[in-house]
Amino acid sequence: MSTIAIVSDSTANLGNVFVREHGIWMVPLYLRIGDSTYRDGVDITPSQFYERLPQCNPLPTTSQPSVGDFTTVYRQALEGGAEGIISVHLSSEISGTVNSARLAAEQLPDAAIEIVDTRCAAAAQQIVIEAVAHAAAQGAGFEAACAVAHEAVAAQRTVFTVDTLEYLYKGGRIGGAAALFGSLLQVKPLLHFEDGRITALERVRKAIRAMERMVEIMEGWLPADAPNRVLIMQAACPERAETLEAVVRRSRIGIGELEIVPLSPVIGAHVGNGTLGLCCLPMSVWSGKV
Repeated sequence: MSTIAIVSDSTANLGNVFVREHGIWMVPLYLRIGDSTYRDGVDITPSQFYERLPQCNPLPTTSQPSVGDFTTVYRQALEGGAEGIISVHLSSEISGTVNSARLAAEQLPDAAIEIVDTRCAAAAQQIVIEAVAHAAAQGAGFEAACAVAHEAVAAQRTVFTVDTLEYLYKGGRIGGAAALFGSLLQVKPLLHFEDGRITALERVRKAIRAMERMVEIMEGWLPADAPNRVLIMQAACPERAETLEAVVRRSRIGIGELEIVPLSPVIGAHVGNGTLGLCCLPMSVWSGKV
């Protein structure tokens, strides 16, 4: 059994089976809808949230876990025998989650705690955690597993499209993509993370062309002729996700493993229904081999 504890926030939306198999410690973010507050992925599921979102007025708001939330989990992991903790989270440029984690780690100065800022979100966070879990399962030591985490952060690639920029705009998360706001009639914006912030790549017309361009862009980013862990993200648009899968399978992207995953409610609150994304990591990194 590995002595490394892996901590994730809820926006990675890890499957329950994976969490159990690898002993992942989860720290939920918070989602406020009207007068009610929910723990992301605990008190409300993606399907429940996306069914409600179109009727929400005002739009839902979100908040990061508290320092105390992280301190509690870190202490429990250490008391359970962990000799080191690797805590993997969404970009510090779009959430205060990393800051809460760092402040919690400072309260445990004698513990080996590595805070990993993915500089991205959602499937990118999931894919990094998977790589770390694989490294730990193969007996990697703390420093080696940390190196795998940072290598995966650097190697992953993510591109996505939204039906509307309203959610990102009102939540203050669109950065350079703000130039696209107000010109979305029949236009699909392609977005990615740059220096941890969401910014625009380009605009295309029609949903199918957006899928094709996401795949073309990903082909240009990835090493040629190498298999990848491929995650397709979707927010209440499973049929589109299946169409994107078909486009990926016809492409030059090498597929090692492919999965369609829902976006967590907290992520969905900032991107809206109809969001579709593609995240890839070379299998050589994802395997966690050191």
